[in-house]
Amino acid sequence: MKKTNRTGSRLFIGLVFLFLYAPIILLIIFSFNAGDSSAVWKGFSLHWYGRLFQNRLIMESVYTTLLVSLLATVIATVAGTFAAIGLYSLGRRRREALLTVNNIPMMNADIVTGVSLCLFFVAFFQGWGTFARWFNSIQSAVELPDRLVLGFTTLLLAHIAFNIPYVILNVAPKLRQMDRNLMDAAQDLGCTWMQAFWKVILPEIKPGIVSGALIAFTMSIDDFIISYFTAGSASSTLAMTIYGMTKKRVTPEVNAISTLLFLSVLVLLVLSNLKEVRQEARERLGAARKPSTLEKARQKLAEPRYLWARRGAAGVLVCAFLASVAFLSYATGSRPVVNVCSWGEYIDTDLIDQFEEATGIRVNYQTADSNETLYSLLKNGGADYDVVVPSDYMIGRLIAEDMLEPLDYSQIPNFDLIDDRFKNLSYDPDNRYTVPYTWGTLGIIYNTSLVDEEITSWSALYDDKYAGQVLLINNSRDAIGEALFYLGCSVNTADKEEIRRAYELVADANRRGVFQGRVMDEVFQKMEGGNAAIATYYAGDYISMRENNEDLAFVIPEEGSNWFVDAMCMLKDAPHQREAHMWINFIASTEANLANMDYIWYASPNREALERYPAYYEELYGEELDRSVYEIMAAPPETLERCEAYLNLPPETLNLYKNLWTQLGAN
Repeated sequence: MKKTNRTGSRLFIGLVFLFLYAPIILLIIFSFNAGDSSAVWKGFSLHWYGRLFQNRLIMESVYTTLLVSLLATVIATVAGTFAAIGLYSLGRRRREALLTVNNIPMMNADIVTGVSLCLFFVAFFQGWGTFARWFNSIQSAVELPDRLVLGFTTLLLAHIAFNIPYVILNVAPKLRQMDRNLMDAAQDLGCTWMQAFWKVILPEIKPGIVSGALIAFTMSIDDFIISYFTAGSASSTLAMTIYGMTKKRVTPEVNAISTLLFLSVLVLLVLSNLKEVRQEARERLGAARKPSTLEKARQKLAEPRYLWARRGAAGVLVCAFLASVAFLSYATGSRPVVNVCSWGEYIDTDLIDQFEEATGIRVNYQTADSNETLYSLLKNGGADYDVVVPSDYMIGRLIAEDMLEPLDYSQIPNFDLIDDRFKNLSYDPDNRYTVPYTWGTLGIIYNTSLVDEEITSWSALYDDKYAGQVLLINNSRDAIGEALFYLGCSVNTADKEEIRRAYELVADANRRGVFQGRVMDEVFQKMEGGNAAIATYYAGDYISMRENNEDLAFVIPEEGSNWFVDAMCMLKDAPHQREAHMWINFIASTEANLANMDYIWYASPNREALERYPAYYEELYGEELDRSVYEIMAAPPETLERCEAYLNLPPETLNLYKNLWTQLGAN
């Protein structure tokens, strides 16, 4: 009986550990995948590890993450320790009340903390701007900057703010365990308060300080949400960069850095355990064991006469750290910059390096996951970008709300290379604000091995035949727009009845279990791995998926679809307007467009690049570009005639979309 129970317990523990570590093992395996899919194995390769260390955006985010984490840990540990000592000196009731208040930020949702800190900084900056303009107007000796923005400083302050409660939480119990009379006794013996702190209090609470510092460092290095709302456009942590890289798929490059992080933690744990084992062995051996040379040196340095050496070494280390931080900050801060926000995996990153080498301008490149997210960031003042790359309908909204700066096209000579059919479009009829970046179409992607017929209509999305096998695009404009196309309505209708009919078509299919789920970039793994039969997504992304699953097909339904243009714009009062114009002009060049077309598979609005791409592809890969693939990427005129571009809708219509989409999620 005991043997049976023991076997069952071991089996249960084995299953628990398998559940915990199977995803990590899978991640490590696919970090060595020769292909760029996390669902299809293409062979063993170290390619992605090489790409990882060559990726400037990742390496800079690693530096930012480590710097913020170290600084926040040191400052929060010092502040939290002294705060805990101050709380310890209060009466019991007041101390308990303040400790309860201290626990609130730790129990609070991170998103609430992040949003509240963002709003606080934005409100402070607005008040500062008013004060600085008034102060500068009454005197000329000192000129205060009247424009403060989110950046490294706000990121660091936010991390310090949410780390301090964790330090207090760890130090406070050690203070409660300490004899309250020790401090008085030390002072009675002639110690000053500071001497008593170093000689009496610190040794007693040291374990709590160390554990508090470790938790603070872990929380900082792992944080995403609070950093996302407080970093602004000039700083990006590793978590933010990885999130941006996963907008399309979790590439082996992301797997590679995740593997390295996991192995780093594993090595630290092993070393820590080995140290404990060795310590236990030493205690068992006791006096029979002779101290090692290193231990002798450590004991000697601990003697009072070598206090100057210990303090000198600590001072040198602190000075070296501060000097390296100052040098790196100067090296990055002294260069001109341009802050860019686009979509994940939407640019050949080599172009960023080429631009920086050619101009000496540093590019802070960040990503958003949707037009609506970008709009919220801009509207709330949570970002300070120079250049953004929204889609056509969102551009119309930004123009209508006076959020864009007119461009100086004399500084953008490559605008002449843009094909005329992409100029003077409905979202920017006078061509004052935009330079087109890419264009494409929305269509149905289906797996021919799971679908027994050729799909030609949007009706396939709502057919019970494919129940549980259809992925609904997680975007209200596209999801309801597809239903409007199927019903024969315009996707730009403001008729509430037509919009509600389209919504009911989607909601009814959802109630019947037709949809497997709502997805955006998760569609890559699901369609590449054969985990769904039908989805809707963009033509350029379909071509990327097809490289990992040749059973996938793409169609523009017979009822028509959406064709879109994403364009580069400059935000109102952008702080780096000269650099922004230079960036836009560089990206609009033929060479940049050819590289981008090959990297992201979206069609270029550059006339020369569009014509030259088939020859460019053949020269690059030594084989002819499949004509059908090219026509999916750059839809021919007869296909575009069946398509309709999104327009910016009236506010009441946008609110209706928002309410219906929220209602669909609730149901």
